[in-house]
Amino acid sequence: MTSAVGKRVGIIGAGIAGLVTAKVMRDDGFEVVVFDKEDAVGGVWIEARTYPGLRTNNSRDTYAYSDHPYPESADVFPSAAQVREYLASYVERFGLTAYLRLSTEVIRVSEVADGFELKVVGPDGVEDLRFDFVVVCAGVFSTPQIPDIEGGGEFGGVLLHSSQAIDPSLVEGRRVIVVGAGKSALDCAAFAGEHARECTLVFRKPHPMLPRFLPGGTPSDRIILNRFSESFFRYHRQSRIERFLHGPGKKMTDRYWRAVSAYMRFQLRSPKAMRPDAPLPSGIENLGVSDEFFRMARRGRITMRRDSIAAFPGGTTVELTGGKRLDADVVIFATGWRQELEFLAPELEKTVRVEGRFQLYRHILPPTLPRLGFVGYGSSDACQLSAEISAHWLSQHFLGELTLPKVDDMHAEITRVGKWLGEVMPARPEGYYLGPYLSHHIDELMRDMGLPVRRTDNFVSEYFDTFLPSRYADLTEERLQVRARGSRRRRYVSAGRSLGGVAALTLAYACYRRMRGPSR
Repeated sequence: MTSAVGKRVGIIGAGIAGLVTAKVMRDDGFEVVVFDKEDAVGGVWIEARTYPGLRTNNSRDTYAYSDHPYPESADVFPSAAQVREYLASYVERFGLTAYLRLSTEVIRVSEVADGFELKVVGPDGVEDLRFDFVVVCAGVFSTPQIPDIEGGGEFGGVLLHSSQAIDPSLVEGRRVIVVGAGKSALDCAAFAGEHARECTLVFRKPHPMLPRFLPGGTPSDRIILNRFSESFFRYHRQSRIERFLHGPGKKMTDRYWRAVSAYMRFQLRSPKAMRPDAPLPSGIENLGVSDEFFRMARRGRITMRRDSIAAFPGGTTVELTGGKRLDADVVIFATGWRQELEFLAPELEKTVRVEGRFQLYRHILPPTLPRLGFVGYGSSDACQLSAEISAHWLSQHFLGELTLPKVDDMHAEITRVGKWLGEVMPARPEGYYLGPYLSHHIDELMRDMGLPVRRTDNFVSEYFDTFLPSRYADLTEERLQVRARGSRRRRYVSAGRSLGGVAALTLAYACYRRMRGPSR
């Protein structure tokens, strides 16, 4: 075991992952410093990066840290402003302000004897700082990705990424084209549909979407975030029932997903153009929540074209691959992000990422760089929770309390998991995204730490209730007790308020009835 006393941890990024990493490691006795080039905490949620109308994909109970719930005054699906207020209250409640160095960019991380040297640029100029450990929490939404299209430099209107479309007046009374079909594209199109003169969505293929609420008012994320529903997704390690569902029982699983997909299309009243080519779980990596877009589409405020932009031939003309020409004053590219690690020294970057894929054991640790960690690079359908458990895992490793496989075995596991990810979520080849495989991943981290995997007081609540962050609210205390006693203590916690199991079972029954057709 390594004492944290006097050990310094440099944390890069003050978003969701960076803040919880700072709290966890501070509480474990490390001296932490959090760097962020922006002048505010929040990462992708800062005001300078959030477009009008942006809300979370998750309801507030699942998009939270384990020990810091949203206030009851927040919307069920919080707005970007409410997320910022929530993160600011987290910083204030847990006294993190003193550890933040905002408006300070890390421009180089280099390995030195017994640690790392960080070159930073901020209000105090350029500084070289030494740390025993470094945690990268810069996020997977780091650099906007805009396709290079012929004639773009001469376009007579405005071209920008969705993260830059923050001024509502940008679309007022104008002709707007939004490129993409993910959640950010539908959000931008919905806002433009309400405020622009005309709006056209141009996309290559539609993605699966959920309504915000199921009949009865249950938030739709409750049907995904529970162990029962997650068992219908094929994980790279499987329980006995999962081996059945994805083996001899695969036809039943396929029918289940066809029925669920049809039910969601029915609830959204999705137009034919926006229906995915295949049922879930195909496209699960692009699953989003969007009621507003479909309402605007039904009102005829959005034109949908399954196509792509071929060129900007001049003026405000936009030429599509199919030959159609449109006029636009504004083109918004909701076309994703590049995951940049420009601040890592070349030798570090080559170790962390090979041929564009992250090489991280448990999505956290480069096997040959035990003092360098990544939190937030196992992005999931409940990012706060997956980041929080990852921070505990990494802190325990830095303390020398985690028993890890040999380096070759960790590399073999990374390769095996990467192959699986390429099969189940081919649209995310970089390997940083876990999506709906939340409880499986967290269970692995908990086992590594020698802590109880099962978190509730009975089988029904464990498997059918929503996988709420509050299940892990006492994790710091549990780790301390294991450290003090040298033994595991099986402790169950309350499942809290949850309708996940009821929602999942109700949905399954509704899908079954829909497949069967009317009763005779």
